[in-house]
Amino acid sequence: MVASSQSLTLADEGARLRVITRIGFALVWLIPGTLAALQLSVFGDALGTHYSLGLALVWQGGAWLLWSVWSQVILSLVDRIRLGGDRLWTWIAVHVLATLVTCGVNVLAIAWLDHQFSAIGQVTSYALSVRLVLVNHLDFQVVLYWAVLGAAYMVEFVRRYRERDRAAVELEQKLALTQLDALRMQLNPHFLFNALNSVAELMEMDVREAQRALTRVSDLLRLSLRSAASSTIPLWQEIELVELYLQIARVRYGDGLVVDLEVDSAAVDVDVPSFLLQPLVENALKHGLAPGHPDQAILVSATRVGDTLVLVVEDNGKGLDGLLTTSGRFLAARPHLDGLGIGLTNTRSRLTMLYGDRYAFLMSNHAGGGCRVEIRLPLD
Repeated sequence: MVASSQSLTLADEGARLRVITRIGFALVWLIPGTLAALQLSVFGDALGTHYSLGLALVWQGGAWLLWSVWSQVILSLVDRIRLGGDRLWTWIAVHVLATLVTCGVNVLAIAWLDHQFSAIGQVTSYALSVRLVLVNHLDFQVVLYWAVLGAAYMVEFVRRYRERDRAAVELEQKLALTQLDALRMQLNPHFLFNALNSVAELMEMDVREAQRALTRVSDLLRLSLRSAASSTIPLWQEIELVELYLQIARVRYGDGLVVDLEVDSAAVDVDVPSFLLQPLVENALKHGLAPGHPDQAILVSATRVGDTLVLVVEDNGKGLDGLLTTSGRFLAARPHLDGLGIGLTNTRSRLTMLYGDRYAFLMSNHAGGGCRVEIRLPLD
């Protein structure tokens, strides 16, 4: 839910992987160079001559570390010369030429090292050493070039796959945030129209009270705009929104409406989706209670139970219509969301986008009358 401030961008991650790849390709040649040096030092050469470990490391290490340089050249060619159908012949020509240059330089360099350090008697001249390397090592150098090229492309394809995968995840997250914003924008005019309707009805009966109610609507809009920048807000801020909305509702429902707000002190700073409770309270007023009737009550409670936040909105009104049906983790009066109205449908959609299947949304009737809505949210 909370993004790390140290998270890398897609470009940063790609650049870091390129640096790690180059370092890995430069250092990996220490392994065969060390093994070859140990082999000469322990087992000797073809004539059984043993060499000191230091000399063997200079000789064999120097021969193998040439590929530390060539691997960087190959990685640069992979970056610059893309493998594609329209550039296939260019790609082949570049790497054939690079193979000739690489293997030619390696043959001359290895021959010089052999001429300098080898104790085999028949290597009496540098020209003979070059001939022996051409006969014994040229094919291996060619194969090694193309093996390094294949490994470089394998790493490149992995990097591109990770970039595409990361880009797809980021695009999906941006789409989800856009959808959440759209759902919040759908709720804002919804509750605003209902609140203004209440004020409009009051204008014909008590202009002064209607003015006070309009001021509360202004305060409610101010709070909603303050929370519009984030998909989640602290619970205490959500309770403020509910309290202001209920003050406006009392204008229409009168003093016979009793409201209890019970909030666990351990839960006041927990982040919850913005405008989560207000649609539930509005649904209770609109479908469960009736203006002007005495002894009507709404209870809004928030309790932290272990790693779960339990939110409850219940009333003592007429309850749900129809038969209760079970649909997954959701109990509703009807199996389809079409009958639940904008507020409840919107609430469930946002909860699904934010929590997947880790939340619970329950609606039920009280035995003595009224409706109870319970939402359970994970706190991890």
